[in-house]
Amino acid sequence: MSEEELIKMRKLLELQKQLMAKRAKKESSKSLEDPFKVLSPYLEEKAKEVLEIASHQYPKLTKYVVKELARLVLAGKIKEKINAYTILLIYEELGYPIRLPTRIVVKRKGKTFTLSQYLKKRLEGED
Repeated sequence: MSEEELIKMRKLLELQKQLMAKRAKKESSKSLEDPFKVLSPYLEEKAKEVLEIASHQYPKLTKYVVKELARLVLAGKIKEKINAYTILLIYEELGYPIRLPTRIVVKRKGKTFTLSQYLKKRLEGED
C-alpha cells in the first residue's frame, strides 16, 4: 500500500464517521421532537389521563417530565408500561401534587347516584 492510498483511506474513514455522527444526531433529534409520541406506547390508559390533567395544572413541568421519561425510554431504562400511580408519585416527589377530579357514587336498588343526588333524595323523603 502506498502512502497516498493510506491517506485516502484515512480521509474516507473520517468522512464516514462524520456522516454517521450527523445521522445519529438527526435521528435522536427526530425522536425527541415529540416526546409524547415516544412515551405514549409505554403509558397505560389511565396514566395518559393523569398526564393530561397534570398538563392542564402544570404545563411547563409536564413538558419536562414527558421529555425526561421519553429520554429514559429511548435509553432503554424504561421497559414496562407506566401506570397512573407512578405518574402521580413523580409529581408528588417533585412537590407538585396533581388534583384529580373525584366523585362519590352511591348505588341503591340497581341505580347509581352521585352523593349530592342521594342526599337530596333522602332529605326530600324524610320531609
